[in-house]
Amino acid sequence: MFARIRNKLVILNALVFFIILILGSTALYLYMEQRLVDQVDEGLLELSYRVHDQSRGPFYRPIGKTVDRPPVLLAWTAEGKLINASPEQQVLEEADVVGFYKLEGNQLPQTVKFGEHSYRVLTMNTGGNTFLELNGGTLAVRIAKVQFVRNIDSEQAILDRLSMVLIAGTLFGGVLTILAGFFLAGRALVPIRISWEKQQQFVADASHELRTPLAVIQSQTELLFRHPDRTIQEESEKISNVYKETRRMKKLVGDLLTLARSDSNQMEIERKPLQLDRLLADVSWQFAQMAELKEIKLTTELQPGLHLEADEARLRQLLVILLDNALKYTSEAGQVHVACHRASHGAELVVQDTGEGIDAEDLPFVFDRFFRGDKSRTSSDGGTGLGLSIAKWIVEAHHGKIRVESVLGRGTTFTVFLPAKK
Repeated sequence: MFARIRNKLVILNALVFFIILILGSTALYLYMEQRLVDQVDEGLLELSYRVHDQSRGPFYRPIGKTVDRPPVLLAWTAEGKLINASPEQQVLEEADVVGFYKLEGNQLPQTVKFGEHSYRVLTMNTGGNTFLELNGGTLAVRIAKVQFVRNIDSEQAILDRLSMVLIAGTLFGGVLTILAGFFLAGRALVPIRISWEKQQQFVADASHELRTPLAVIQSQTELLFRHPDRTIQEESEKISNVYKETRRMKKLVGDLLTLARSDSNQMEIERKPLQLDRLLADVSWQFAQMAELKEIKLTTELQPGLHLEADEARLRQLLVILLDNALKYTSEAGQVHVACHRASHGAELVVQDTGEGIDAEDLPFVFDRFFRGDKSRTSSDGGTGLGLSIAKWIVEAHHGKIRVESVLGRGTTFTVFLPAKK
């Protein structure tokens, strides 16, 4: 799938860039051609002005300076006889001269090609009203057509070389674009591939986690249907199992929904002023009875007056996740210590336990979804494997940071920094 997407991206990018190269090369060629032609036309127009007659026919006025190489002037009588008024400048092929007479006068310079030579020609029909003085003014000849010709082989050679360079550059640029496109498309698809793989893994893990409670519920209800005559009290154990799995599945679905909404940025954080030490004291008090039942010593060290702007419901959820994990994985006679104190531009809270600890190899993955360091640990412990993922999202949504330190067999410490304001 990703190979097909990469190929499409490469083709699309290469096509767009190739079109840009073609348009740019064409524009450059046309610009250079126009500049060269303008220089030639300047000489043609200037010469036409210098020889136009007293009738002030529709000749062009000169523009700019006189060019270094004046054009050749061809004067034709009404009978088609050529009178060359500038023999010293004659650089035309004899075979080409005949072709010039056939050109119609349009008072606009045009490019023509005869044989291997290219010319720029300005043709003007005078109607026989123009006289050209020859032999030092002793002879005046009536002419019907005047042409100003300039050989542009050198200009055409420049344009030919330019076109070859542009074509080669365009082809080279196209090949380079394809090669670079494969590299850049591959780099661009890396985060998409990682995200896709995580999504696939997430769906697979979610399906696996949902399958277990559904299987338990199905098996227990099938057993209930086998003995419809029994009372609720007699089947209380099966009903209790169904109830427990239903509650667990509800929690799992809720956690999945929270993470899905956080991924799509649909979860909003409602920041309001609150006092962190009071919130932490309240949550710790709620877990005190659970700690007492497990014979775990729960202690607190709360610095008073820690004011933040945060979402109270989400921070409560964060504290519940951290304390629940600490008590769940701490054995009897263990200790759980909860502390909070003022930090630079915010507050820092710590949840420390003397429980099982986490293997050093597993520490980088503790915030991954459905991750359980102890592979022998199953969903029977009541966890979904999503708690720490949600905790990390809550902290990051508040622009805070969370880190974990642990020594296997000695305990785990979670440290959370929360900024005072957004």
